[in-house]
Amino acid sequence: MRLPVIFLTLTIMILSGSSAVPGVKGEAWAAEDAVSQFQKYTGQPQELKLPAKVSDVVLAGGGRYLLIQMGAAKQLAVFDVNQAKIIKTLPLLSDKVKIAAGAEKFIVIDSDQHIIERWSLTTFEREKVSQTPFSGILKAVGMGYASQGPFVVRFAEEEDYDAKTGCLLVDLETLAPVPNLTFRQRMGFPRNRETMRIRASAGGELFGISTVRRDRESHLWVLDGKKVNNYRSYNLEFIRPLPDASYVLTRYGLFTRELFYRGNERGKEAQYVATLHPAFYLEVPYFSRDKTGTSSGSDYFGILYLTETGQRIANLPLSPLNLEQDESKYGEPEFAPEFSLDKRLIYIPQADLLLTFPYTNDRMLMTPIQLQAELKKRGTDYLFISSLPPSHCQKGKTLEYSLQVESSSSQFEVELSAAPEGMKLIDSKKLRWEVPESFDDDEVFVVITVKAKGDQTEFQTFRLEVQDR
Repeated sequence: MRLPVIFLTLTIMILSGSSAVPGVKGEAWAAEDAVSQFQKYTGQPQELKLPAKVSDVVLAGGGRYLLIQMGAAKQLAVFDVNQAKIIKTLPLLSDKVKIAAGAEKFIVIDSDQHIIERWSLTTFEREKVSQTPFSGILKAVGMGYASQGPFVVRFAEEEDYDAKTGCLLVDLETLAPVPNLTFRQRMGFPRNRETMRIRASAGGELFGISTVRRDRESHLWVLDGKKVNNYRSYNLEFIRPLPDASYVLTRYGLFTRELFYRGNERGKEAQYVATLHPAFYLEVPYFSRDKTGTSSGSDYFGILYLTETGQRIANLPLSPLNLEQDESKYGEPEFAPEFSLDKRLIYIPQADLLLTFPYTNDRMLMTPIQLQAELKKRGTDYLFISSLPPSHCQKGKTLEYSLQVESSSSQFEVELSAAPEGMKLIDSKKLRWEVPESFDDDEVFVVITVKAKGDQTEFQTFRLEVQDR
């Protein structure tokens, strides 16, 4: 059964790059709020015209910021999701720099000048300048957008077309390679001729390291202290971790951290895009074209799935992306493969907001998506956990996590299916654990199960790092 497409037909307002947007709740941006909770977008659909052509978009500050790179203009625009406007424009060293960002810092690398800069996301000032920790040509860089580093750089040793490439894990504070790393599995990387991509989970636990060609080796780095577990594949193509590092998206859908299949329709090829909430991911079907080559993209939509159960719950409007200019255009300079669909389509369920960058590269579209209201209005059965679990706890302290369940049914049951000894679920709403001072393990696994009428079941599975005081 085809689900109804969630289309909003409100009039689009045209904005300049510095205009405020009406209808956004919350106070004005302040430095101390650099990493904060999302605020619900309550405005109308908007079109934000950008001052120059966009060459890349990088998430930062836990997802609150978008760093919009305008390479030819040598500028970086900082878009604040909570204010729904550009709050800062910064100069770049050249039109060829590459950018990655974490929770509080971002880095700018110019491999031509062999310079790496670290900038603050609170003051938007440059904090540190250093020589690059590699001598070759930078191919790609990636960092978890809610992390404190480290970040991964991939580089070619020489300019030669057949030069070998390598990878480094770099400390965000020192801007030097992380010392004394141990790698599980042999590392193998393609030649300089390949275009490369790096995508990270929000916390920087996982790094997908890929090329744009299907027959080339892709890697998934799983960080575990000073050890890097390296998993590789020759057919999964483009690896994108989900925000909470629970799974990764590939050419064939959802896979585990060990690159085992996890999805529901194995063998189905599509473009899969992570959302900023780990409970959901998007499937963007490939175009069907008629004999004249004309695309049927006028009513194009993305399919929203629940991650744990694979339930298809909604369709999101993607027509404004002009997806007839799809990745077959990547041979042309203005369709750089680094600026791929996962950076053009940014869905933030926590903010009720869908951000899209059309392939014209000259604007950003803001579409309000009030998912729960739409599901209720259309009578769609749904069950998911909207709260985000903690990532760590401390020995000798009490951990509390308030659970938020969204369901079309007023009656549902919550149970703690897997947890360390002593962890309790109070009134089906709050997780509580008095972490023992003498707890031996470095991490624990927690599974919460929610059941509602109609055989609906939803899970929330997460790792909890146990830290010393």
